[in-house]
Amino acid sequence: MNSKLLLEGEEIISQSNDKQVTLTTYRVYYDSSQFGKAHTASIMLEKISSVEIHYSSWILFLILGGLFAIAGLACGANNQGPAMMLGLAIAAVLILFYFLTRKHVVTIASDGGAKINFRTKGIKREAIIDFMNQVDKAKNNRYK
Repeated sequence: MNSKLLLEGEEIISQSNDKQVTLTTYRVYYDSSQFGKAHTASIMLEKISSVEIHYSSWILFLILGGLFAIAGLACGANNQGPAMMLGLAIAAVLILFYFLTRKHVVTIASDGGAKINFRTKGIKREAIIDFMNQVDKAKNNRYK
């Protein structure tokens, strides 16, 4: 976050290495532009209702992978070797896609407004939990 964007009396508490997520004494600010998409959001601390760490994935890949594996094994049971190999190969690719599309995500939700979602690739779990605690402490300090 550029210091020109800070409000009067606002100070930066924490900032991600890529400078996309900034926690200040007043708000959480998110600014990202990747692959031609831009997303900027700001949530005031007193409006934050939750901070959540979760995985986001395409479960459909896993379901289809399981179905192709079952179909491949059924073909193998009927002595249809090439069909079995094709079914198992497609199953393996779909299951691989499932694991490749899994993302570890932090969601900061406001009470009735926008959500800030950001990936945590390369960030240790302890650092994410520390960030969550910093948000809680900053929010608590706003009420003092």
